[in-house]
Amino acid sequence: MFCKNLSTLDKNKPVLILPHNNPDPDAIAAAWGISFLLKKTAGLDAVIAYSGFIGRAENRALVKVLKIPLKKVTPKLWRQEHTIIMVDCQPYTGNTPIPEDVVPDIVIDHHPLRETTKYKQWATINENLGSTSTIITTCIKESGLPIPKDLATALFYAIRSETKDLGWERTRLDHRHYLELLSFVDFDALYQIEHPKLSGEYFRMVKTALERSRIHRHVVVCPLGEVPYPELPAEIADFLIFREGISISFVMGRFENDMLLSLRSLQRGTNSAVTIRNIISEMGTGGGHEIMAGGKIPDLPQYKLRDVEKILIRRLLKEFQLSRVKEKKLF
Repeated sequence: MFCKNLSTLDKNKPVLILPHNNPDPDAIAAAWGISFLLKKTAGLDAVIAYSGFIGRAENRALVKVLKIPLKKVTPKLWRQEHTIIMVDCQPYTGNTPIPEDVVPDIVIDHHPLRETTKYKQWATINENLGSTSTIITTCIKESGLPIPKDLATALFYAIRSETKDLGWERTRLDHRHYLELLSFVDFDALYQIEHPKLSGEYFRMVKTALERSRIHRHVVVCPLGEVPYPELPAEIADFLIFREGISISFVMGRFENDMLLSLRSLQRGTNSAVTIRNIISEMGTGGGHEIMAGGKIPDLPQYKLRDVEKILIRRLLKEFQLSRVKEKKLF
């Protein structure tokens, strides 16, 4: 693991930790864990900066309840010299704040290595693991440091949410750390994170999803239209995949001129990351894992939204040879 490499970092340069845009629990917890390791093993303070929004209620609760120190990315950051560590993402994928002309020093991720990924010093990428937080937990354990209760809670929740309680894409190491961290968890905090109050807007979007979703044999598609926060398509895709008879869910939503896509698959032999890149094909960027993937089509005018939705649905159905299957309502 990379723990020993942390002590070799330039002590005269501040450290900037960058998770992906609209960071999820895995990105947030892993970034916080690296910040903890930097402070304890190398005496370095770090800033965790993110771009986009944290809109999902559970994710907002994670940050608020555990008091995780996140800051928004500003143009000023790129005018300063930093040691840049990218976490739970890789550069130049369309889902990170790093400019095209900036090369990070370090990349730590559990997504498949991209051909475009560059770095100055080193990378730790293990696509076989269920979460990036598993990588960070391993490093903390190897360092021999006692893990604080709040950080243990964040890492536990990250592994739990990223692997759906070890039901999706988990390994023995994910399982082991899940159980090890469990004994350090602050359960009062965990309850607040997992059961936050939900806005009326959320329930309105659930109603929209139920009305607009259409089933094509084992595939459900849902064009949400305009969404109030960028994580919502993924949230709805997670919800729809558990409808009886469904093994593929595909959800689209437009947020601040960008179309955001989320794909979930419980179908053997289907690689969601490959599928979503095929669907987007020259329109945007996408990636992820075998079971879950996401994508983005940038700068999509509102007047083109319906046409693009139709194109994407048509491509999806063609991908699964369902073009001639008659659609049905969700219920």
